[in-house]
Amino acid sequence: MKRLLNFLVLIVLAAGCDKSILDRQPNDQMTEAAAFEDLLVTEKFLNNVYSELYGGIYNRTPNYLLSSTTDDADAANLTTGGYTFNIGALSPTGNPLGDYWGMYYSAIRKANIFLKNIDHVPGSAAVKERMKGEAIFLKAFFYQQLLKGYGAFIIVDGVLSVNDDLALPRNTVDECVAYITGLADQAASLLPVVHESSQLGRATKGAALALKAEALLFYASPMHNPLNDKQRWKVAADAAKAILDDSELGYELFNDYRNLFLVNNNSEVIFAFMAGGSLNTMEVANGPSGYGGWSGTSPTQELVDAYEMANGVAPFLADGSVNPASGYDPQNPYENRDPRFYASILYNGAPWQGRAIESFVGGADGISVGTHTRSQTGYFMKKFLDESLTVNSAQRRAATWILFRLGTVMLDFAESRNEASGPDADVYAAVNAVRARSSMPALAENLSQDEMRVRIRQERRIELAFEDNRFWDVRRWKIGVQAFGRQMHGMRITRTGTELKYERIPIRARVFDEKRHLFPIPQSELNKNPNLEQNEGWK
Repeated sequence: MKRLLNFLVLIVLAAGCDKSILDRQPNDQMTEAAAFEDLLVTEKFLNNVYSELYGGIYNRTPNYLLSSTTDDADAANLTTGGYTFNIGALSPTGNPLGDYWGMYYSAIRKANIFLKNIDHVPGSAAVKERMKGEAIFLKAFFYQQLLKGYGAFIIVDGVLSVNDDLALPRNTVDECVAYITGLADQAASLLPVVHESSQLGRATKGAALALKAEALLFYASPMHNPLNDKQRWKVAADAAKAILDDSELGYELFNDYRNLFLVNNNSEVIFAFMAGGSLNTMEVANGPSGYGGWSGTSPTQELVDAYEMANGVAPFLADGSVNPASGYDPQNPYENRDPRFYASILYNGAPWQGRAIESFVGGADGISVGTHTRSQTGYFMKKFLDESLTVNSAQRRAATWILFRLGTVMLDFAESRNEASGPDADVYAAVNAVRARSSMPALAENLSQDEMRVRIRQERRIELAFEDNRFWDVRRWKIGVQAFGRQMHGMRITRTGTELKYERIPIRARVFDEKRHLFPIPQSELNKNPNLEQNEGWK
């Protein structure tokens, strides 16, 4: 065991050396051999590969959600990468959100080391096949994150040494997606539908299929499909539909949207990051300031306005004026909204832990733009927060972060099928099922393809709020300049006696231009590899 730990330390140390990421490797082959001479020790190595996953704020330092860098929220913790990212601090010499390129290639190397050795480990062939499937899935997952962040990447299918040619060019996007989906198919053929309860958190067949569907969705989207090849959308739709139609997988929409994110491993969860058994990280980082939280994710007025009324009608028209058909009352802006609004956002007057939220000026949770760990917008994120946990106490919970869930796959399918062939009955069924879970009315009939596209994108924003999807959705749709490169707003509320005055106010301006749809390749990697090309606009 000591040698295994030494071996893992060597991997970490190698990752810090001044070498190309593709050349990061342990330098003690005997120690590597020791890690794979016993199946139990080998499984611990696999667990270390799992440790390269992250979920939401978990495994990310300092703690922030990607939503705080979108039009859905602002970063109230002024020490986070999210805050500096919003004001434009992204370049080839530094990404405030982290070195995704280095992080994931290091993780891929671990997976490749495992796959190189697993067949030679003595022990149960069935267990080794299952473990191999997990490692292949993880490798595909890490590559998918590279695709999301950088587009085309370098495919490294084995463990490279100093004697190999390390000046490798990026593969094409076509090759990258084919590689990810091939790995996902291979993993799905090796993985079980479910694991024993003691093995929760390990990859399953459903997780591999969901990863494949996501990769194909990105491949079909405008970012990588500028000519709008309908066949790509059809393939993506078929991949998502395969999950929906497979009764063996057994996934069902959980009947309670609020508790979907608090009841671990429920019927809707396909794959989740197991953050830990004794945590209050989410509550501390995002709880309201008046309760001891850091208010880290401050929902924008833009997101609040995006929630429909309970009758399914948008509260505002396209020009920003009140929609008279909606029933929206500017003096009671939080009444009669989509139930997901109340499950996801804490607003002035919302009940929380025995009192009402006071986000009005001078209130216990009052807005304070530019002040560290105070709400920047007059709102707080509620989704994911366990109301039973008091921040400044010893209370903790077993936390998870959902990486794939059925509701997301249903919206993936609806989007892909609509783009492939229009809004047929299956598209309506998928979107309406997601809405019905939260008691929202069905979509209007006879929508055009363009109208359905708008509704699906709206549904993704609301249903998946704060789940990190918006950050990537807007990029794959290539609408970041319109969505993110504009002024965001909050709600300043002043109280005189019992009367409240509501005023939309601008918050910190954002920086977003076309090149920011993809991250820049780190300059340090370009310096070491003359065949590595930078993303457009970052040269």
